[in-house]
Formats: sequence, C-alpha cells, structure tokens
Amino acid sequence: MYWTGLFLFLLFGLMEAANSNSRPAHCREGKECFNYDLICANSDYEVRHYKASKWVATNTTNFFMEFASYQGFKKLFQYIQGKNEEGKRIDMTAPVLLKIPESERIMEIKNYIVHFLLPAAYQENPPAPTDPDVYFIDFPEMYVLVKSFGGWLLTWNSKFYSSRLKTQLNKANQSFVSGYYYGAGYNSPKTLVDRHNEVWYIAEGTPVCSTSAPELTT
Repeated sequence: MYWTGLFLFLLFGLMEAANSNSRPAHCREGKECFNYDLICANSDYEVRHYKASKWVATNTTNFFMEFASYQGFKKLFQYIQGKNEEGKRIDMTAPVLLKIPESERIMEIKNYIVHFLLPAAYQENPPAPTDPDVYFIDFPEMYVLVKSFGGWLLTWNSKFYSSRLKTQLNKANQSFVSGYYYGAGYNSPKTLVDRHNEVWYIAEGTPVCSTSAPELTT
C-alpha cells in the first residue's frame, strides 16, 4: 500500500510538472520562451494559459505576409542588437509573434504587427527604442487557443490552419476574439527541418475545456 501511494504521488507530481509554466518542448532555439500552462488538448487544438507579458513590437504594411514579417523582424532585430537608448544587446526569445488580419482578399495592403518577447530581465524596465516605429506592448494574462503545424509560416498555411482552427472552435461553442489571429514561429530562418509553427486565437472568458480552467485575475 505504501509503495502504491508513493508511486501515485510521484506520477501525479510528474504530470503536474509537465503541464506547469515551463519551457515548451518545441522551443529549442531561443534562450527564453513564452512559457505557458497547458490547460487541455485534443486532436484539434490546445488550450493554454499565459501570464501577463511585455513585448517589443512594430507595425508593418504589405501586400504579402512574408514581406511584412521580414520587414518587421529586421526592425526588431536591430533593437535587440543594440539600437536602443542604452545600446544593450538583448537575447533573442521565442516565439516571434505576428498579428495577422483576417481577410479573404489576396491583393490588398494589410496591416501586420511583429512582436518579440522581452526576456525576463527586461520585462519591467526595457531600454527605450531609438527607432520611432518600435514600441512596447503589454499582453494581459490570457487563454490562447492553439493549432500547431510544421514547415514555414506562410500566407497559405497560416490561412488554412487558422480557418480550420476557427471552424473547430465554433463547433466547440468556444468564444474567441475574431477579426485577427496570431502566427507564432519558433525557429531561426537557418533551421530547415523539424520546424514548429502555430496559429492562435485569443479566448474570450473561460475556455471550453475537458479540464476545469481557473478564472483570469483582474
């Protein structure tokens, strides 16, 4: 009886640790990652809980998501390479987050926002950017609805997987913010295989989940 109880205690401890706010297994390249609690998952999507966080961001417009992402990435990379008022070099984090407008039109200029997560050491007091197009944005504590896929984050697959995710969320009667979604990329452009990407919708209220999800703090 003692050994059975000890085994169950260790097993539940390992399961809780696996779901705790720790480095995601697919985040292998950045020194720091946007960690989360996994609330539940099924074959269609995951429900994650993220703590409040600060990001550095820039807006960019283009006909094509790929070009917009590249333009925004360059500006933010210059910021972490020392183009800030303190001249500090800041470690790269993951994922790179791209806010993508929902639109059925192909040939139209769209507005995107590219985000880099600020490392823990700069969450409270990051060095100010010298580029007027670069700014800080605070994300609140939130639940995120996530679908993962491999390859590269491109226009066609981000639209395909976000559409599938939206359909699955509607079938589950899950409330979420519409009008835009996020694309999350975890890999360097130099990484050619075993890449990991995601599309996100932000949940509204407590998510529909097989596991009880706590209320967000206000």
